[in-house]
Amino acid sequence: MKKITKSRLHLLLEIERIIGGECYNAKTQNWGPNGVFEGEGRHFPYPITFIGSDGNKIKRKNVDNSLSAEMAITGYYAFGANQLLIMRALDKVIRHLEDNHGLSIS
Repeated sequence: MKKITKSRLHLLLEIERIIGGECYNAKTQNWGPNGVFEGEGRHFPYPITFIGSDGNKIKRKNVDNSLSAEMAITGYYAFGANQLLIMRALDKVIRHLEDNHGLSIS
């Protein structure tokens, strides 16, 4: 894997926030003040899990740009027993765009 620059890292984290923010549960019932029903469904940030340098899992709903590239690239979404290696996948997409479509990330 190529070195991840600071610009690339910020882009990866920004795109992950967009994707992670698009989770939706249509079955959630929304109740407001005084028990007023406000409708069904709710968007929520999907939690992303990172693996720290000590091997421990770190689960977050909001990720800031202070993560190291080494930790950020370990980010994944857990779906029961399955994992979507979201940060590696996003890096592959960006590399594909750079190699095949002229995208340039400094």
